[in-house]
Order: sequence, then C-alpha cells, then structure tokens
Amino acid sequence: MDLLSDFSERLKELLFDNKLSLDEFAAKVGVSLNTVYRWMKNPMQIKRRNLIAVADFFECSIEYLIGQAHDTIKFTPKTYLPFGQQIRTVLKACGFTTYSLRKISRFESIYFQKWDAGEEPSLPLLIELANLLGCSIDYLVGRDDQP
Repeated sequence: MDLLSDFSERLKELLFDNKLSLDEFAAKVGVSLNTVYRWMKNPMQIKRRNLIAVADFFECSIEYLIGQAHDTIKFTPKTYLPFGQQIRTVLKACGFTTYSLRKISRFESIYFQKWDAGEEPSLPLLIELANLLGCSIDYLVGRDDQP
C-alpha cells in the first residue's frame, strides 16, 4: 500500500467526479487551501477530525480514501465522540483494555492522556490501532457501527 499516492489519487478522483476545484473543496470542508495541498503531498499529517470531514463530505469510507477499499460505501455524516471516549468504547467492544493494548503495542499511557485532553490521532496511528484491534478505521473513529 502506498498511502501517499493512494490518498492523493483518490482525492483527485473525487474532486474530478464532483467537479470541484481545490479552492472550492477547501472552503466546503472548512480548511485552508494550503492545508489541502499539505494533505495531498503528505496524508500522514491528516488528523482524525479532518479525515472524518473529508470522508463525510464525499460520503465514503476512510478505507476508500486511503486506498484500502475499492468501493466507496456510502456513509452519512453524524456527530462523533471525542477520540478519548471513542477509543475506550472501541477497546471494550473489541475485548481490550488500555492496559492490554499497551502490552501488545507502543501505545503507552501518554497517548491515552493526550487523547483524553482532546488531541487527535494522525492517520498512521489510526491505521496502526485499527490493525491491532482488528477493526476498520471507520469503526475506530466512530463512523461505522460494525468493526
């Protein structure tokens, strides 16, 4: 998987299909044009909140956006829990505790403290967490009710 090119290509395709310029897209998603350029050059920097905003705007899965799925799978935007709450909900549903996750990963307690304080995880962390928990990124961030 080449996340860098997959995300950029999918975003370009979605913009073309929806007849949107980068300026129009940035305005509709509520970010600056420079931010969109940064995402296209390095999607690894995109945070959960913005990743959800892009996926919600195009009503597609995050997996589709990053090239992990071939079908768009229509999603309807909704209200999302702060990530600190969401990760605990997902951990419980997947049969993990913060302690058990920390034992099998690099996610020390500082990550949970930062997420509880409102910090948003970046795309690489979301991918890693979803892989460890055996769920989709959309489930992990609260967009899907099925793991």
